Amino acid sequence: MSHRGPLLTLLSGTVVAAVLMVGSSQATTKSADSSNAAQAPPAAAPSQSSPAPSTIPPSANPSPSTPAATGRKAVFAGRVENGKATVAISVKDGQAVAYFCDGDRTEAWMRGPATGGDLDLKGAPGGTLTGTYGRNKAAGTVTAGGQQFKFDAPLVTSPSGVYRGTATIQGARVVAGWIVLPDGTQVGVAAVDGVPEPAPPIDLDSKTATVDGGTVAVKEAEPAS
Repeated sequence: MSHRGPLLTLLSGTVVAAVLMVGSSQATTKSADSSNAAQAPPAAAPSQSSPAPSTIPPSANPSPSTPAATGRKAVFAGRVENGKATVAISVKDGQAVAYFCDGDRTEAWMRGPATGGDLDLKGAPGGTLTGTYGRNKAAGTVTAGGQQFKFDAPLVTSPSGVYRGTATIQGARVVAGWIVLPDGTQVGVAAVDGVPEPAPPIDLDSKTATVDGGTVAVKEAEPAS
């Protein structure tokens, strides 16, 4: 019995020492964790993507009164008001050629400047055309065969337009003109040795026409030619 007391005392001291060492170790670990947390840089804020650039709306359609761009050919064709006659105008690089015909005997070729949207064209015999043109149409007044007509001709695309052909057939000089309208109608006059007559239709695939049994090569009328 005398040896059990000291042994219990020794064991109790050992347990207390172990408890103290564990507590000290945990305290040291918490202190180190706190220190590391204090030294760590703050977390970066979530990046925000830049807003997408706003879409630039397309430009508005140009005004109908705006002239066609330089370097591009614009062709206008239609019927005159209150009549079966037709008129066509081809504009390019500040110059224009116009053709008026009724598909029977009356016709007139006219040429002149076309600047700033204005038309002032002249031809023989007594043909004149004045008016304006833009991106969508040409409008004004044409005089031919001693009569005056108002016109409002829309912009057209090939094969619509104004055509011209010349040839010598059986010794006779043939000069012919045609206007092809958007609906496919062809109106033309052929002058054979100066005597006008209705022109036969153009073969638009071969660009030819048959006049008095002969073949006439046909091409689009050009403002500068």
